[in-house]
Amino acid sequence: MKYLAKVFVALLLAVTLALGGVQGRANAGPIPIPDISIDVNKTIDQIIGLISTSQDFALMIANQTPETLQRVGSYNYTSNWPLGDIDPLTASGQEWKENGLGYFSFASNYAIGNTGRNFQFGASWPPVVSRKINVCARNESGNKPAELCWDKMSNSNDKTVTNAGFQSTATLRKKGNTVLWFYQVK
Repeated sequence: MKYLAKVFVALLLAVTLALGGVQGRANAGPIPIPDISIDVNKTIDQIIGLISTSQDFALMIANQTPETLQRVGSYNYTSNWPLGDIDPLTASGQEWKENGLGYFSFASNYAIGNTGRNFQFGASWPPVVSRKINVCARNESGNKPAELCWDKMSNSNDKTVTNAGFQSTATLRKKGNTVLWFYQVK
């Protein structure tokens, strides 16, 4: 009976990883996972430990306003939001590589200068299921608006929100070997 349970769990893990590589990965393609040899005595953690992959990521914000985008909060579920303030009429970004089944999931809250307007940006790369992106508009400082935006992430579709004359768009794309979360504020 233990043997059947182990085989079932290994099969379930393989199906989950396979579906995670296909479902909800807008414009980015599947994550290639090489074939690995296993035996029936391996646990799930041992099987996952055999997987060796790496993926390049980038996160970029284009500030097309005359105001500084001031980071006034963040929500770091796993890993830390990589960008600080974004100067007017500039784009700022961060590139990094995750190895193995590395993952991150976080959000930020940016004030548009002293206008009283804010946008929140969310990004997530889980090891299973689908990557996500979000943009929200709550005119509050602090970490809570970022957490609420993070919590509402549901897919990798492009999103656009407006906030009293300002507009922000969030897109998720693959450029070469890099998966890019891109946010535009104008």
